[in-house]
Amino acid sequence: MDISEGKIPGVLIAKMNKFIDERGFFSRNFCSGTLKSHGAYSEVNQANISFNKLKGTIRGFHFQVGGQEEAKTVTVFSGSLHYKIIDLRIGSPTYLQHESFDLSALDLVIQVPKGCAPAFQTLEDNVLLHYYVSNPYNKELERGIRYNDDYFNFEWPLKPTVVSDRDLAFHDFDIEKMKKEGLIFSKSQ
Repeated sequence: MDISEGKIPGVLIAKMNKFIDERGFFSRNFCSGTLKSHGAYSEVNQANISFNKLKGTIRGFHFQVGGQEEAKTVTVFSGSLHYKIIDLRIGSPTYLQHESFDLSALDLVIQVPKGCAPAFQTLEDNVLLHYYVSNPYNKELERGIRYNDDYFNFEWPLKPTVVSDRDLAFHDFDIEKMKKEGLIFSKSQ
C-alpha cells in the first residue's frame, strides 16, 4: 500500500498495490502494522458492508460519541462514490472543515480518524463498499449531520436520489449545542 495524507490530520489515502498474474490479482486493503506506522488507529471491532442500489444515494454524515468514537477504514469493492469527511475535533487545524475523495472499485483505501464524520454519495448504480470500524455500532451514541446542512455548504456531484428518513431528520448543525452536549471532540481522539 502506498500511503499519503489527506488535508485533515489523520486521514490517510492508501493506493492499493495489485499483484497481477494469470489468475487475476492479489491486493491488501488493510494492514494494522502499516496503519500504525503512519499514526493511524488500526484496531478493528466490527466490519460492515454497504450495498447501494441507485446512483445518487447519500449515506451519512454519521459519528459516535461518549467514548465510542470510530476510526474507519473504507474500501469500495464495486462501483464508484464521492466520499466526504468532516473534522469535528476541537484543536485540529482543520476543525469543522471537510475534504472529499472520489473512490472507485479496488483502487484507494481511506482511513478516517476518530472524531471525524464521514458520508458518501454513489456515482453509479450497484455500489458495494466495505469498512472496518474501531468500535462497534451503538445506536444510543450515534449522531449525525445532514448531508445538505447550510452550516457546511456541501457540494455533491449529483442530485441526491435516495436519502434515508433518519439522515434527513438530523437537526441543523449548532456548534454551541454540540459543545454543551460534549459532541465535539478533543484533538487527541
